[in-house]
Amino acid sequence: MAANLLIAFDGSAASEAAVHAAAGLFPGARATVLSIHEPAVGPATAFRAGGGLMSPEIVQQSVTGLERELVAEAEAAAAEGAKLGVALGLAAEPAVARGERQPWEPILAAAAERGVDVVVCGSRGRGAVARSVLGSTSSSLLHHAQQAVLVVPEADALPDGPALIAYDGSPAAREAIAEAGRLLPGRAALVVHAWDSPYRRSVAGRALSNAPLPEIREVTGDLESVLRETAEATVAEGVELARAAGLEAAGEAVESGSTAWRVLAATAETRDAAVVVVGSQGHGAVASVLLGSVSAGLVHHAERPTLVVRAPAP
Repeated sequence: MAANLLIAFDGSAASEAAVHAAAGLFPGARATVLSIHEPAVGPATAFRAGGGLMSPEIVQQSVTGLERELVAEAEAAAAEGAKLGVALGLAAEPAVARGERQPWEPILAAAAERGVDVVVCGSRGRGAVARSVLGSTSSSLLHHAQQAVLVVPEADALPDGPALIAYDGSPAAREAIAEAGRLLPGRAALVVHAWDSPYRRSVAGRALSNAPLPEIREVTGDLESVLRETAEATVAEGVELARAAGLEAAGEAVESGSTAWRVLAATAETRDAAVVVVGSQGHGAVASVLLGSVSAGLVHHAERPTLVVRAPAP
């Protein structure tokens, strides 16, 4: 069954990249291409800004005219995005929503109304309005969306590579694999687990590893072997889940001396991944911490589209 998408679009290069990525990852999907228009300033505000020199009727006419212009611009942008989507093979249709103080809210309202599987947005937009709609709002979408969110950087054409799936054995990672199988059926996948050796990457650890007592060196070596074997077992578990979900999966345990998102981003580049898939937990403060550590790092720094999948509520 084809995926059902909502693509936030403002005519910028980043939003065009989002349409291209959506078409490449979800061929034949249904897509609503949504443009947000800012509300025109209210008549009372406009009257005060004009120093009270214009009559209320003229002020109202001006505000109404501005509102029509803003709606027309948004409609033109949505039509442009839908036309691009159709040309790329999507069953796309345009839509417009009125923006509010929190632009992500009408995006998610439209997504809920249409029962979409994935909300797609560019990581950057054009101008002040675009920054509010497709810039900082991408972070808000990640924190508040019930659906998966695909954030697309402004980059060259999407490579025809595997889906790189971050896996650590958590419920969120399991959900990421299940959703990747549902949304990307038959695609090649690389399940990656990033692990770190505390003995090799810290001063204290290196001191222990080089201790003059052979017993200490033996213990640290044994513990590192356990860490490596645990990482390989975690990858094997993820690969089994991915294959059961319908993906052509292989796995890799990557030893890291850096943060997890840097390792995942670098591996995505090396393996020419088409998309990075990562799970996230919950909402609110907990989500902020987790997104800040892995998902947000990938979203803001990776040169590949990142699909962030929400873990099911416990």
